[in-house]
Formats: sequence, C-alpha cells, structure tokens
Amino acid sequence: MQQKPYVTETRRKFLFLKEKQIRFLTPGVEEMLEVPKDKEILASLRNVDITYGSGSKAFRAVVDFNLNIYQGEVLGLVGESGSGKSTIGRSIIGLTPYSFGEIKILDKTLPKKLSRGLKFGKKLKEYKALENFMVNKVQMIFQDPANSLNPHANVETVVSEGLTNTKNAKEIYLYNIDQEVVKEAYKLIKKQEFKSFYGEFKQQLDQRVALNENEAYQALYVEFLQKLSQTWGLQEVEKLLLEAKEKRDELNKLSEKDCKRILVREILKSVGLDHTVLKRYPLEFSGGQQQRIGISRAVVLRPQLLIADEPISALDVSIQAQVVNIFNDLKDKYNLTILFIAHDLRMVEYISDRIAVMNKGRLLEVGSTKEIMQHSLHPYTKSLLDSVPSIESDKGSLIGYTYNPAIHGYDAQNQPEWIKINDDHFILATKEEVAKWQNGDYE
Repeated sequence: MQQKPYVTETRRKFLFLKEKQIRFLTPGVEEMLEVPKDKEILASLRNVDITYGSGSKAFRAVVDFNLNIYQGEVLGLVGESGSGKSTIGRSIIGLTPYSFGEIKILDKTLPKKLSRGLKFGKKLKEYKALENFMVNKVQMIFQDPANSLNPHANVETVVSEGLTNTKNAKEIYLYNIDQEVVKEAYKLIKKQEFKSFYGEFKQQLDQRVALNENEAYQALYVEFLQKLSQTWGLQEVEKLLLEAKEKRDELNKLSEKDCKRILVREILKSVGLDHTVLKRYPLEFSGGQQQRIGISRAVVLRPQLLIADEPISALDVSIQAQVVNIFNDLKDKYNLTILFIAHDLRMVEYISDRIAVMNKGRLLEVGSTKEIMQHSLHPYTKSLLDSVPSIESDKGSLIGYTYNPAIHGYDAQNQPEWIKINDDHFILATKEEVAKWQNGDYE
C-alpha cells in the first residue's frame, strides 16, 4: 500500500514537553500548487491553520489552507463574512499568529508569531531584520479607513509615517526613478525586436536594480550602458540611459527629507489628491478620500505585496469603482502584487487575474477570473454569484441559490480532494460531486 504524503511539525505543548503533529496532505493539493512556467511565487501558504483561543475554547478560523500568490498578479480572495478572508490577510502580514503550517514571503519563512517579546542580542537583531523586511515587502490597507488613520496627525505625517520609521525615502525615490528608466529602455528594446537581450542578462539586471540604489546604478548606468555601446549598438537605448544617468547623478544629491517630501506628493497625486491636503486631518475627508490616504500610506513604501482587506466595502457604491480604478492604475505603475479581499464577486471580477473562494476557513475553489466567473462549479461559489443583484436575473427570490454544507455528506470514508478541471481551475470536492455539478445537478 502506497504511503500517503504528509507533513510533520513539532511544537511545544507545556514547558519543555513537545508534541509531534502529523497531517496527511489532501489528495491533489500538490498538483493544485504546481507553479506554471511563466509564473514566479511571491508568497505561499502551506497547510496553514489559524487558531483563536486555546484548550477547550480553541477555535480554528482557518483550516489546512494552501495557496500561491504569484508575482505581479491581483488575486481576489472571496467569501462571506466570517469565512476567514481577513484572518488570512492578517497572518500574511504577521498581525495574527498561525498555529500550523508555513507562510513564506519570497525566501523568508514567517515565524508562527511575529512579536518582539523578550529578545536580546542575536535574537533581537534577527527580529528587527525580519520586521524591516516585512515593512518593506508587505503592506496592508484596512477595511475601515476612518479607524485605521491617526486622527491627531495631518495627512503628510500619516502618509510619510512608514518612510520616517524606515528612513529609506531616498532609496525608494531613486528606485522609482530607476524603474521608470528600465521600463522605457525595455519598450525601446522590444520595439527594435532585439532578442539577444532577453534571458539571463535581463533577469540579472532586474534582480540587481531591485536590490539597492548603489547596485542599481552600477548595473543600469555602468554595465548595461557599457554593453549597449560596445556590443549591442542600440543607439536609441544608449541615448536614453546617458540622459537618465545625468539626471540620476543630480537626484542623488537630494537629502532624505527632500525625497520623502517628493514621494508623499507623488503618491497623493497618483490617487487623485494634491498638495493642498497635506496639512489637513483625516476626519476632514469623506470615506472615499480617507481610503485614498490609506492607500497612499501603504503604497508609498513600494511594497512587493499589497493586502487590500475589503477596501471598498465601507464606501458608497458610487465611489467603489473609482477606488478599484486606483488599484488598477497603481498596479501598472508600481508593478504591485495585490491580495484583494472582498465578498463582492462582481467587483473582484473587475480587478483580479485569479480568484480563490473560501468558506468557513477552507479554500474551496481557485482559478482564473474567467473560469470562476463563467464556469464555476462549487455550490458555494454559485451561491456567491447568485447573491449579486443583476438586471438580467429572473424574477423571483432576491436570495437566489442558497448553499447548504449538508449536501456533501462527507465522512471518514468520503473526503473531498483537489480535482483539476483544467490548467486554470481546481475545486475541492469528490469526483462524484464534480460529475453531478458539471451536469447542473445541485440537489
């Protein structure tokens, strides 16, 4: 008999006593988590449990959660209130501890509980390094903008708070400049169909530009420029880089304070606000404007992963589309990866590349936006879609299809597995259920 794949984890139970936990992997989960050739993982969750309370009062809010978040994508995480969406987001950023499994961001594995506690010497140094990594790589936008902004600080202070704490405004500003130069150079190279550039050289250039301002300068304005003039002879690109190098040398003379002031004004302009709001306070603004300030505070740090926790649910319907458009613009401008948490599938459809559906702490269905919106199979996903009012819907109940978990009839001998519908679509169910649902039988 073939041994089922499993993961083990040892944790402290009481004082010096430890216990070993074993969890068998859900069949099909490894195939569901396979990384496509054109994708790169930014964050991953493996077998994650999130538990509130302890002992007899322990409650597992998230159960055996597995998901990849790919570089440059917008992943919509949807489900009803209480399904565990926000808990997942808070765990990824380190605000909520997780009790089992593994959460990784790039090459860093997050500890179960990210808190300073009683740490000294080497342990304290490691904690501060991880904290600095998290601040720079992951940021979160909260559901209620009014409660997430300091009412006693003006907009300039609120938006620049992260830059003040990390003291890396100059590094971020120069990084923004370098990224714009890279984009323009790549456009010209693509226009000239210069295929020799693509491959290992481009990959190394991208990595070095992202490291720090000194490495970026050496890679972009010295070595890349040298390669262009001596080997490739792309005069248009060479001219662009020479002009950009001259500008970069001038900008390098700016102080940290100057760069912080420029960054704050630039990000506010990106979300539709101008310099006149800088000395005003958050409570002087409408809900939509407050959310724009919250978005600015998070994005000004140039995180690689942005967690948007129901950023539009507290806003008026007339403003929701405007805020979603801001997310789209910022994604393109800053090459953001976004985990967009919401319960409104129609709004998620507008912004997301992929959609993951969860209920009662479990991931049920995941796939491309087109697949989930047009060919969803799980009855819970169907109920979410039916709950959205539509002018094309049939006359009758406003509720539509109602999901009842009892229809599954799962027991020890009959457990769901991850089933591949196609390359862009996976569902947690039994094979018999999938066959029924594909025939439209949801009774």
